[in-house]
Amino acid sequence: MAMSLKEYLNSKIKSKGSSLSKEKAKAGKYKSISAAKKAGALYYTNKDGKVMAAVFAEDLKAAKPKKVVKEKIPQGPTKNRGTLDEKIEVDKANRKPMSTAAITKMALVAIGPAEIKKSKPTAKVKPKSRPTITQLKAKQRKLRTQVANARQKGKDDKAAAAEIKRLTAMINKLR
Repeated sequence: MAMSLKEYLNSKIKSKGSSLSKEKAKAGKYKSISAAKKAGALYYTNKDGKVMAAVFAEDLKAAKPKKVVKEKIPQGPTKNRGTLDEKIEVDKANRKPMSTAAITKMALVAIGPAEIKKSKPTAKVKPKSRPTITQLKAKQRKLRTQVANARQKGKDDKAAAAEIKRLTAMINKLR
């Protein structure tokens, strides 16, 4: 794979221990690519007086690009938090609280499969208690009285009427 012109020039400047401006300053001495190459310069000045790179296409094809290896950041103290182990401990402590079921599951996993078979978890959540038919009928009677009193006053209690319909449907489902 061929190297780009920019990569090639930057690698050559770096290997010489020079800078871009110093290399371009030398360009005024050379009027052709071959003269600049013989002298070891990276730039030359063309007929129009423009500074150009003294590089042939073969130079780019022959040069192999170096793989850029990113250095791993050493795991050590972090900013204002102590060591990495302390940071991990703080992060664990700041997590959202776990449910009872999650804690039980984690404990059973930590104990091991043999112990899980011996002791089955008995903590079960009881379902919500539903009102009985008699309770629903009593509530329905109170609402009917409320609607009748509102009609005597010349008003219409639509919320109570809707609640009566809902209670009637619930009673019919429970039967």
